[in-house]
This record gives sequence, C-alpha cells and structure tokens, in this order.
Amino acid sequence: MGGDGIVTQPGFFCVVGDGIRVGRDDASPVTPDHHGPFPFTGGTIDKVVVDVSGERYVDHEAQVRGWFIID
Repeated sequence: MGGDGIVTQPGFFCVVGDGIRVGRDDASPVTPDHHGPFPFTGGTIDKVVVDVSGERYVDHEAQVRGWFIID
C-alpha cells in the first residue's frame, strides 16, 4: 500500500463465520496463493467505527478535489 491512510472501506461485511476482525485475519485469503495469518503491520489502529445507520457515506475530501479538477 502507499503512504495514504484508509479513510473508509465501503462494502459488505458479514458478522458470522470469519466475523469482524480488526488488525488480523486468520482465514479467507483473497486467493489460494496467499496463506494466513495476516497480521496488520501498517502502524497503530487507534479507532474503529462501525456505522450501521444506513446513511450513505460521502467522502467530502474527494468531493472537494473533484471540484478543483472541474474548475
């Protein structure tokens, strides 16, 4: 990964089976070529927010960057 942090990870997450794991994934590799465990080595996880409000996430920073491209 590059030097930028992850702002959000939109998508579907299941809370059964593998469950929600923060900082480690012992199963479910993305391809058979990868073998776990997969510990997080990118720094410190200070906070995890799980939003189940149902409201759509809006990346305001990306929106503003787009305005400058258009202008």
